[in-house]
Amino acid sequence: MSKTIEHGWELRLPAGTPEQMLAVLAARDRLFGQTITLEAEEGSGDAVEAWFGTVEALDNDHVRLDVLAEVTGPSELLDAAVEALQDLLSELVSEGEQDAKEATLIGRRKAAEVRFVKVENEDDERPDLIVPTWLAPDIEIEVPWQLQPVDRSGARWPGDGILGEHGRVFVVPSGDELLLYGLPELEDDEEEAE
Repeated sequence: MSKTIEHGWELRLPAGTPEQMLAVLAARDRLFGQTITLEAEEGSGDAVEAWFGTVEALDNDHVRLDVLAEVTGPSELLDAAVEALQDLLSELVSEGEQDAKEATLIGRRKAAEVRFVKVENEDDERPDLIVPTWLAPDIEIEVPWQLQPVDRSGARWPGDGILGEHGRVFVVPSGDELLLYGLPELEDDEEEAE
């Protein structure tokens, strides 16, 4: 019989440097909204599906990354699936750290020149722009890509040209600046796990 459970993890990750913040955001990007299928045994036809949601908050020199998984599958497989998801979660955080090492600094701007707005039209959302939600705690959003930085004139920052040159662009605070880092797109095969 199929059943759905929710399981959560609270991660406290270092964020004392821009590179550490970038690693947390890259891990969040690898997790949020992903659906993972775990197959019980090859050929058995039994599988468990998990969907990940995340929330992050800055806490001094750390980021608290809360991860929630909705896990659906045969009830007798759910406990083992949660254990496997814990291992997968650790791998994705490590991959976020590796992403941070491979990222390219592509821009910077004084933080005072930028404000954040909520994207109201779904067609204007930019999932390839990763912004820490703690930069605009008063804006209620349902998904992280509803948060958009704009300059003093109201123009999107970064612009479409920068986003078009990179698969993913991350906004990372550093002192009185906001840094932009570019990384390639995530590959689709990361959604499947065994």
